[in-house]
Amino acid sequence: MNKKQALIVDDSKTAQYLLKRMLQQYDLHIDVASSAEEALAYLSYNHPAVIFLDQQMTGMTGFDALKTIKANPHTALIPVIMYSSQNDDLFVSQAIALGAQGILSKGGLQPANLQQVLERLNIRSQGEIAAPVVETSSPQPEEAATMSAAVPALVPATEVADIEKIRVQVGRLFEFHIADLKTHINNSTQFIIKRLTTSIDKASVREVNVGSNLLASVRSAVNSAALGARQQPQRLFLTPVLLALLLLGTGMLAYFVLQNQSDTQIASQKILAILEAKNVDRSMLAAPSSAAAMAPSDKPGDAAHAPVPVSQSLLQAVSWAQSADFHFDYGEQPLSGARLSNLNQLIYLLAEGGYRGPLVININFGNFCLEQDETGALRPARSDTRLAACKMQKDMTQRFSANDYITLPYQTFERTAAPLQDGRITLRLVTNGMNTPATEYPASTPQVTAGEWNRAALRNNRVSVQFPN
Repeated sequence: MNKKQALIVDDSKTAQYLLKRMLQQYDLHIDVASSAEEALAYLSYNHPAVIFLDQQMTGMTGFDALKTIKANPHTALIPVIMYSSQNDDLFVSQAIALGAQGILSKGGLQPANLQQVLERLNIRSQGEIAAPVVETSSPQPEEAATMSAAVPALVPATEVADIEKIRVQVGRLFEFHIADLKTHINNSTQFIIKRLTTSIDKASVREVNVGSNLLASVRSAVNSAALGARQQPQRLFLTPVLLALLLLGTGMLAYFVLQNQSDTQIASQKILAILEAKNVDRSMLAAPSSAAAMAPSDKPGDAAHAPVPVSQSLLQAVSWAQSADFHFDYGEQPLSGARLSNLNQLIYLLAEGGYRGPLVININFGNFCLEQDETGALRPARSDTRLAACKMQKDMTQRFSANDYITLPYQTFERTAAPLQDGRITLRLVTNGMNTPATEYPASTPQVTAGEWNRAALRNNRVSVQFPN
């Protein structure tokens, strides 16, 4: 089987090497070009599966190259991922407007981000193709060495009794480790969902096969009985035996069909339990085009208890959304940067999975513990400040109007995203203020510090997607 091609366009040899090393685990043949001009020449006789394009290069820039690629019918459908050290709002909006299907930041490039982009393009890692393996949460040797090296560095701080500094440094180490554990858990969840979805598909096929075979057997028995009755009238005493066989076959058919329906319902409920534990809306799980979903119910209340028809493509979109980061910092625009890029990818994933209808984009804010700086402006309080000395953001009179958070990059996204332009998906912005915290705040005791409180507030500063009923 021939490998798919990937093209890296970057004038930095170091950046080429780093990205190429990260791509080696995927089923790709990797080529590199040191300039946009060289890349365009390469595309005249090659058709790669994906292009990683740097913006800042000598000569022709990445945006100029992207315009040329999208203007050429031969190369217009090749997915282009902008790969740059820039990640501001203007850069993201320009890249999306010119046709980029994703943005990767050189400074914060992580394997999980790269995996999300490549999975959307149906490019899998070689290990995943061979045999999916659930990663464990045990620390890697490099991570263990890093943590071991960090402990001696804290000893001098102990000697000068700088306990607060030690606490902050150790807290950061734990935050890094928790982030790594979260990645492993998300990967495990994706694997379990895929396995359960496959089991449901197999159960459905088995149900159809068993039903078809038994119906064929019953039909054959009926035909044989009718033929025998016509040819040998004197053997009519066998009719009770044939009727008994027909009843036995019908009973077996009903038993197997009901048993397989029960297995399918149990497997569906397992998937729903996993997704509901992660606060996923049940309406995402139903394929909108499914005839079963639109069929009328014979009994009142059946619709509420019937098994939900699961769409595998939508499940994959939900799984991707769970691992994407939609949080934003204090004072940062919610609909900008990485969140807007993730929202763009989610819209396309849902459209490709068959979802049609409205989406509600909820903007949620955290209740930060604030203090005034030298100029009188408010900012998050220092981590060692006691909560009682803070000015709480919720106590200040503040409006949360959706129109105040519509940025220029978001307007560009609404005008250029194909699923929004052709009406497959519509968006509605809603601001929930500070009324829907996803993370509990610490108990308000005299010992609680601003650092502990604001960590929860930062987790509540988030954009969420709701699928209306």
